[in-house]
Amino acid sequence: MEFRVEELAPCRKKVTVVVPPEQVREEVDAKYGEINKQVVMPGFRPGKAPRKLLESRFGAQVLDEVKGKIVEAAFKTMVEEKKVAPLTQPTVDVEKIVLDPSKAFEFSLEVTTRPEFELPDWKGLEVAVPSATVSEADVDAGIERMRLAEGTLVPAETGLASDDVAVFDWKASEGGEPLHAEEGSYYRVGGGVVDGVVIDGLDEKIQGATAGATFLVKGRAAPDDPRAPLAGKEFDVTLEVKDVKRFRPADLDEAFLKRHDLDDVGELRKDVSRKILRAREREREKLAEDRLVETLLGKVSFDLPADVVANAVDGWLERRRVEAQAEGQDEDAVAKEATGDASEVRAKVEADLRRHFVLERIAEAEDVKVGEPELLGAVEQIARDNGRSAGEVIEYFREDPSRLTELRTHLRHEKARAALRTAAKLVDEAPTAAPAPQAAPRKGK
Repeated sequence: MEFRVEELAPCRKKVTVVVPPEQVREEVDAKYGEINKQVVMPGFRPGKAPRKLLESRFGAQVLDEVKGKIVEAAFKTMVEEKKVAPLTQPTVDVEKIVLDPSKAFEFSLEVTTRPEFELPDWKGLEVAVPSATVSEADVDAGIERMRLAEGTLVPAETGLASDDVAVFDWKASEGGEPLHAEEGSYYRVGGGVVDGVVIDGLDEKIQGATAGATFLVKGRAAPDDPRAPLAGKEFDVTLEVKDVKRFRPADLDEAFLKRHDLDDVGELRKDVSRKILRAREREREKLAEDRLVETLLGKVSFDLPADVVANAVDGWLERRRVEAQAEGQDEDAVAKEATGDASEVRAKVEADLRRHFVLERIAEAEDVKVGEPELLGAVEQIARDNGRSAGEVIEYFREDPSRLTELRTHLRHEKARAALRTAAKLVDEAPTAAPAPQAAPRKGK
């Protein structure tokens, strides 16, 4: 096969393939040989039917099958021999291609290709990131969070504050007509959702509130809300604070230590310090990877495939629409938001695509592979993080195979990021200097 590559546009190529007549004849002859062995023709023993008879009966079918086989083989050869690096399946109308076994077979494929660019030297880069340290105050705060997580709710002596729990009676109405009501609903400050009803700015409104306070706010419910009068609507909500509760931290006693399999407070402090340090080291590594990728992006320049960008923008907008629908937001408002931020959305999508292609190149350079055990481990982790069974998550991926491809790509890129960080030199970022104190203004005489 002969390949001729023509640049149509950035990341869009036309590949003309020429197959010599002898190769075409070999494929056609082989196909007729298969048919002759498989089909019984009246008056002839199996495999002995005349070629002319076979051509009259199966000629069109043979030419179509050989044509499809050659086109498929050409695409495979084109990829394996790195004539081009396609991102998508080629655009080719096989039915319109004419195959004549007595002549060379020539046809063209149009493909969207990956951007072509020289990957800068990415090994040995230096990146500054904050050092991972843990203070005694950090340990104190970590222990306090543990105690609060195991604490008990008690009546609050002051108004609602962060992490407190409000007990509400609430009523939903539309145009003065009642829709729904609930009593004794518990709401932890910071959530923004009361019994599945989203209330924007709720925490600011109820800050400092005490029992007996009443608020009129706007709420909205998701389209699939099981309460039919509320589903997909925005409505008025009257909230009455019935009680204010606060978490009392669990006692730091022997029972607390035993629940955590620790002998004394000193061992508890060491354990909390280790956990905080590990978390901060992971944050430091992720920040280093982010900064290293951005450094590489600043050193390369390449065009992106127009159709891939357009599809990615459409995908982003569709995900935003679904999220908004799940949150009970008005679709027209979301559409206006997307239209108003079109340039912002496109810029974000293009930046994500550039990161994708740079990480792909690193993954190729390091011959990164993602095995089935790693995929299964990732699926199990997703199940744990979302409180689902592994079977449910596996079924989710089976419903749409592209989801599994995305997961595999994500894991591949995580390995590429780790390789980039491992090959780099991480140095401690200089602490930000505190602003100098302002001199007090001099009084006039």
